[in-house]
Amino acid sequence: MLTDIKTIDMIFKMEISDKRTSVLNEIVRYIFKTKSENKIPKLNFICTHNSRRSQFCQFWATFFSKYYNTKCEAFSGGTVETKVNKSVMNNIRNYGFDISFKESNNPIYSIKFKNQNLGNYFSKLYHHFENPKSGFAAIMTCSDAENDCPLIKGSEVKFSLQYEDPKQYDSTKFQKNEYKKTSEKIASEMNYLFKKLKIKNE
Repeated sequence: MLTDIKTIDMIFKMEISDKRTSVLNEIVRYIFKTKSENKIPKLNFICTHNSRRSQFCQFWATFFSKYYNTKCEAFSGGTVETKVNKSVMNNIRNYGFDISFKESNNPIYSIKFKNQNLGNYFSKLYHHFENPKSGFAAIMTCSDAENDCPLIKGSEVKFSLQYEDPKQYDSTKFQKNEYKKTSEKIASEMNYLFKKLKIKNE
């Protein structure tokens, strides 16, 4: 259960390599520059199916942005519309988040934490009408999407922050643990990013 920053730092304590820290610091600089121009920074996390990695990224970025009060908006999308994998939501629920959903071929999940709304999550194209059309940072979370979309229309900048796809462990005994590893790696990096942004703003 997430209760305070000490608990969060204990849970999300994965070591971050210098290479990835460098990318995260670039994103911090982009956000800080955007805020200095009196604009709300918008991050759109993009992978192929918008079902696992980009959903984790949108969620944890939203959570830590609100936690550190950085006033940054997070979105996600794919090159194909599918549906959010249930293991993603099961993992998030295990940390104490409240999740409700509307059942359909592409369910919409609503997440809250201590009565704070953390948004709605469902698979969609990266240029879906709910996502920003201009003035945003495109953050590519998988190599396929990055190769398929060398240019993201409307984006101000593009970053490569790829993660291993836990999909390969679906229907195996490793599934739950691998989704947990992916989630905690992403959460650790989003915690680093937004905590650094908060310190930079102080």
